[in-house]
Amino acid sequence: MINKETNKLSIPKSIKKFSEVELNNLARKIRNFMIEKNSSTGGHIGANLGTVELTIALHKVFKSPQEPLLFDTGHQGYTHKILTGRSNLFSSLNKYGGMNRFLSPKESAHDIMEASHAGTAISVGLGIAKTRYLKKNNKPVVVVVGDSALAEGSSWEALNHAAVEDVNLIIIINDNGYAISPGFGGLHNLLSSDFGNAPQFFESLGFKYDGPVDGHNFSELVPAFERAKENPTRQIIHVKTVKGYGWEPAKKHPYKAHFSMPFNPDDGSLKEKVTKSYPDEAASCIEEMMEINDKIVCITPSTLYATGLNNVFHKFPDRSIDPGMEEQHAMSMTVGIATEGYYPIVAFQSTFLQRAFDQLIHDVCYADLPIMVLSTRSGFSGYDNPTHHGIYDISFTQSFPNLTVLYPKDGHELTVMIRQAQKKIKGPVLIMMPYGPANYLDVVEEKNVLAPELIYDGDDILIVTVGNKFIEAEAAAKKINAGLINLRIINPLPGEFLLKVFKSYKKIVTIEEAVLNGGVGSSIASLLIDNRISREVLRLGLPKKFIEPGSNVELSKVYKLDAEGIIGSILERWGKD
Repeated sequence: MINKETNKLSIPKSIKKFSEVELNNLARKIRNFMIEKNSSTGGHIGANLGTVELTIALHKVFKSPQEPLLFDTGHQGYTHKILTGRSNLFSSLNKYGGMNRFLSPKESAHDIMEASHAGTAISVGLGIAKTRYLKKNNKPVVVVVGDSALAEGSSWEALNHAAVEDVNLIIIINDNGYAISPGFGGLHNLLSSDFGNAPQFFESLGFKYDGPVDGHNFSELVPAFERAKENPTRQIIHVKTVKGYGWEPAKKHPYKAHFSMPFNPDDGSLKEKVTKSYPDEAASCIEEMMEINDKIVCITPSTLYATGLNNVFHKFPDRSIDPGMEEQHAMSMTVGIATEGYYPIVAFQSTFLQRAFDQLIHDVCYADLPIMVLSTRSGFSGYDNPTHHGIYDISFTQSFPNLTVLYPKDGHELTVMIRQAQKKIKGPVLIMMPYGPANYLDVVEEKNVLAPELIYDGDDILIVTVGNKFIEAEAAAKKINAGLINLRIINPLPGEFLLKVFKSYKKIVTIEEAVLNGGVGSSIASLLIDNRISREVLRLGLPKKFIEPGSNVELSKVYKLDAEGIIGSILERWGKD
């Protein structure tokens, strides 16, 4: 059972003089505290349980923030938060305005960088260390990078550069054998090798290597960090940790309880039933398609849990590929697969699709081959960092040639859209889907869902909505007797259809859960201008800013994208008449 006294976790101001016994007691208290708090709020429990001793040892040896600690990524930063005075914030985790899931300078001076995407910390750390060299400030810069984050292309670029710089940069590899999914690839094999290849590899690059070090043993961690601090140069300390360490339920979890909704702390069972999501619907559809068509190959870069593809990968291991957290590579690889006559389906989260921007346009779109890209968590994406919201995807894909971009209004439409797109669209297609439980509005098996749909006519106002705002748009349209279009196809914009419908309306409202700049509303306004058609257009969407974490309901209300907000904006523009 969890000790309820951990509700009032107090941390001494300094642990510099702690004995090993005191450090172990502190680790136990922190681990119990995290399990108790996360069992109520949900959170990245597995990733953080694995870095308790590692982070305590860092704070014992180094002085934050003067000797900055950078984490790649920040979902392993709970102990760091606790040791820097934020234990009182844990009850607010996964609440609007609450504690950040990751690390952010907006929350604490001890958080040097925004740390919610992998592959960034070595570059940022090298930038700090290089500038300190110019300032003649030789204090160490410490980067804690997960072994799978180390496989990111940007991490390799940073390693290549750091290896030849005369800087005091300490790179700590948190090697637990996992990304979110189990580890994969040559680097994973290198780090897990028992033949001593890792020291040779890193030292041949130009780094001083120390390890492997037991990441749960203070008698190994503290001396290793002290040696590094006393020897100011570019160094790599290879630390072996266990994801979910110290909590029995994590041992049996496929991702070592990487992230969890609120759970029972004794057995890890979820407190609430998880409903079927859009990615789950997509995955079920893909599984059925792969049973029929042995030319379909499925790819996802280390996000099986978020894309719902566990059963697909289990059932079709030879045609399922998880290349690790390597988004750019995963995207370009689809071109090679399609060149050989197979049909690749690659699934990303929208925020990570941004990392493959160049590969999507330069490789996939230019090749103009039959390739399907599924993008989950498009729009508001919950309580992760502002960088996780998928609110830029509509805008940046509007300009891509050869790319069909689709957005369904519900789970039924999504599955039919996937099947029809695979059969009928000859070039690359991107299908976006929102975060959260799938809605089921109607059955559309016999309909063509690759084209826009006029749901019903109205008086003098017409609402054109992207799929993830359909329910709110429909509720608003019914109250004000407006017409309603379920757009479905975002790129290329279905101009002929829209212009035909627009003839019957004087006022047009566009709704999208995305930034307005360059979005659907902008494209429709341009369509009218280019065709010399004068209409009053009200564009509803998001400002060009980083949106704070929050649920879809909370953020829709804040940014006036719920039914009440939509009606209010329409009345503000045109009044009750």
